[in-house]
Amino acid sequence: MAQQVALGVSKLERGGVEGNSLAGQLTGDISAAALSATLISPILTAIDRAVVENAARPGQNPLAKALTSNILRSVRNPRLFFGTKPFFIIWTLYAATYVTANTVETTARHLTNEADRLFIPSVTFLSTIAINVPLGVWKDVRFVQLFGRPSTPVAARTEGAKGPPPVQSVRFPRTVASTFLIRDAITIFGAVNLPPIVSTSLPEETFANPMLKMATMQLLVPIFSQIFATPIHLLGIDMYSHPNSVARFSRIRHNLKATTMVRCARIVSAFGVGLIVNTGLRDHFHEKVGHAKEAA
Repeated sequence: MAQQVALGVSKLERGGVEGNSLAGQLTGDISAAALSATLISPILTAIDRAVVENAARPGQNPLAKALTSNILRSVRNPRLFFGTKPFFIIWTLYAATYVTANTVETTARHLTNEADRLFIPSVTFLSTIAINVPLGVWKDVRFVQLFGRPSTPVAARTEGAKGPPPVQSVRFPRTVASTFLIRDAITIFGAVNLPPIVSTSLPEETFANPMLKMATMQLLVPIFSQIFATPIHLLGIDMYSHPNSVARFSRIRHNLKATTMVRCARIVSAFGVGLIVNTGLRDHFHEKVGHAKEAA
């Protein structure tokens, strides 16, 4: 995700950037990030919770049923839903990611000259990665702690509760966190390294222009990376939900197809919709700052 955000913000066309107020543009950056995260967080919260619940409760909570239930919960009780801890966790992840990408890119453009601006995409990408990866692992750790222990008495008592069950006082295994880190490494590799390789290997006549070809690969390749990342994601959930289980791989195999499809759709929301909205709002706010500066 970090590379997608970095590429998106670095491709904005900015007329008169140097004359605009840095403070005003940073305010626009933060506003765009917050609004974009608010837009995509409900569906991402529903997807991530449904995936964990389905993996932790095989046969008891089918993925389609869990996803539908979580989406309806957000529609029927929006005030309650937007105040829950799961929503806040997802919102924090994406708001922080977008804020970092936006503000680093804006600040770097104000502080560097033309010759040094070739390094801005790299600086933006590395800064965003530094925020996105640890927060992504933190998000999954928290979701598994909240929804991934169906066999404990606490989880059993809260199965039918409206709100999320309380976080359990079980120390989170490092091996589980490591699986989430490996999953993120696969996703980042699919988002950063593979799209240029795949794009250059395709014949020129495949797309109307090189920019369209690269943009298409930037969206599609991360989606296909979930074919490899999803089994590791399910492994991490199962290792926490069912420690020392002999049926681990049969459960993973049972949930793999549906979960992979859902996580591919999730990539479209986070990489596609979220990035497009963030870029559009950021450009709009920067233009407003420029017009206000000219009027003054």
